[in-house]
Amino acid sequence: MIYFHIPLDRSEKRLYNTCKRNAYRHIVRCQIDGNYPVGGTESVENREILYEYQDNRFVLEQQNGWYSKWTNYFMVKKIIVVNGRLCLPDSYRGNPVKRWYMHGGAPYPMVKELFIPGSITEISIDNALFPNLEKVEVEAGHSDFGTDGKMLFSADGRELLYGLAAGNLERAVVPGEVRRILRNAFSGTVCREIIFENADISAERDAFEDSEWIKCQGEYCVLGNLFFRLNRSVEHLRVPDGIRRFHESAFWKAVPRYLDTPLMPSRSNMEDLGGRRGYRQCEELTLRSAGAGIDMEMLRGWYGLRAVHFAKEHKRYCSADGIIFSKDRKSLEFYPQGKREKSYHIPEGVVKIGRQAFRGQNYLEEISMPDSVTTVGMGAFYQCGSLKKVDFSGNIREIPDASAYQNGGVFEQCKALKEVVLPRKLQYLGSRAFYASGLREIRLNEGLRQIGEYALAAEELRKVSLPQSVERLGKGALLYVYMVEAYAGTARGLVPAVNAVLPNFTDKCANLEWDRCMVFARHKRGNKTEKFLIPGSLKRNAAYHLDMAWNGDQIDYGEYDACFEAIQDSQERMEFAEMGILRTNGEESPYTAYMRHSALKIAMHLVEESQEKEFLAFLQRGYLSESALSRLLKMTNQKQLTTCSAYILKYQNARGSRKKKKFTL
Repeated sequence: MIYFHIPLDRSEKRLYNTCKRNAYRHIVRCQIDGNYPVGGTESVENREILYEYQDNRFVLEQQNGWYSKWTNYFMVKKIIVVNGRLCLPDSYRGNPVKRWYMHGGAPYPMVKELFIPGSITEISIDNALFPNLEKVEVEAGHSDFGTDGKMLFSADGRELLYGLAAGNLERAVVPGEVRRILRNAFSGTVCREIIFENADISAERDAFEDSEWIKCQGEYCVLGNLFFRLNRSVEHLRVPDGIRRFHESAFWKAVPRYLDTPLMPSRSNMEDLGGRRGYRQCEELTLRSAGAGIDMEMLRGWYGLRAVHFAKEHKRYCSADGIIFSKDRKSLEFYPQGKREKSYHIPEGVVKIGRQAFRGQNYLEEISMPDSVTTVGMGAFYQCGSLKKVDFSGNIREIPDASAYQNGGVFEQCKALKEVVLPRKLQYLGSRAFYASGLREIRLNEGLRQIGEYALAAEELRKVSLPQSVERLGKGALLYVYMVEAYAGTARGLVPAVNAVLPNFTDKCANLEWDRCMVFARHKRGNKTEKFLIPGSLKRNAAYHLDMAWNGDQIDYGEYDACFEAIQDSQERMEFAEMGILRTNGEESPYTAYMRHSALKIAMHLVEESQEKEFLAFLQRGYLSESALSRLLKMTNQKQLTTCSAYILKYQNARGSRKKKKFTL
């Protein structure tokens, strides 16, 4: 063999460096007799060399072994065969040949025998390169590879790397020691029958691509007890009884409409069978084994599924009309997402609706429950996008909280749900129960004691009437509500229920805008109702005053009034002061000075709003001057507020009498 080293002059070096910076090769090539390059190819990262070894020629590519313990090594890139025995080189000029990488190109039909030396530790080739290979040899004691004379295995024999000579036979036998068949192991082979001695064997998805074996398998192919792949679309697929596992790509190429199987497919099959894919989905699942396990979480992501059926003797579940129930039919466990009926009446005798039983159902518009239902599971109707009406069982006492670790309120994100009447015996409405739903109106039952965090945080729900029985409200429970009717001394936590950050934020988020809310507090005895403003412009550091005012057995008026100075909006300051006119009865309050300073403005606003009762109480405070009374008299006459006009005249006359008496003295 002849090897040339060609020095570069200055101009060539400049060109070489330019090419190096731009990731292009500067090629220096020599030829002998016009046949093969001997000097090789100079490049930025490698160097190709033609090397003759044991009557065969090889194109070696020099590698920079920055990731290896060898500073430099070579890779077999191409073979120019001369005889029928192919012995791969183990070294070149003192550097090892570590890799053999060849894909595509013309086959080598003359090769009958293949020898792999101990230096080669990485192989990536095509079986089709050696269509007439009869024998495979591996150097004794090889650290990475082993062989039975036909196939190439890992050193421990647990992985089959390439079929090689066995792929050229009519019948191949995979030994029982093999646990896994690697990618492309039998691709391109011509053997039509493969025997798998190990029933628990597995294989990578592309292990048999373009092989004669997979073409001869019919509708589907099986490896031991592994259902490997459905090869073409079918209406009905009956999986054999001996199957114990499904390959992750079992339905990669085709999906049956009706699947009859002794066991549940794996989670890795879910996207193909019923995920959001653009092609056909499996609509019906039949589990015919009495002991078949079922993954409810997987079924909840099976968007096209319309029905699930069980064997009559199944140990845990039964089905009716494609819906899954517990064996005793007391618990409804799963309602298929793809089932298209618009209404459903839960059968009499059902006691429990299971966790996320109806989750993601986008066809149901009405649900009705018999009075036998006493328990609703967490997230039972989560994301039911078409649900418009729910007739509750009268015996439900609790609608549970969402999970502490994820979303899942019972009716969370039910966008079509506009009106709800809660069960008459309900005592606890759990967190996020109607969060982000389409709720506009809700009738809360007397007897309801607690409302959980963000339970009624629906953007279209603007008014809520709390029953007298309510004892506590969770944070954000009334997040979007602007008018609340409550009983005085009840509904502890009212302020944080109305004003809270969104649940996906933390309480430390700075200066988020709060919405104002008007509270109409009814007294437990009598018909007296007081108005309280929860200001939207209140500084956050003063909000504790409002919270303290509503957290006792009775409203603490002192705490409520103490937040006045922290109200930033002038209109809200005036509203706040006006509401205190009837409550303070002339006593000094934090906003007394404000009322004196803005007396005319407040009085005019009361007249404009026709608030006669508040106006008369304010008139008695004596904050209005003579000129102010004269202006107000004209306004009350124009508004036809005769009572207010009469009291203004009476007040003016009384004030005039006092002046005359003082002048006489």
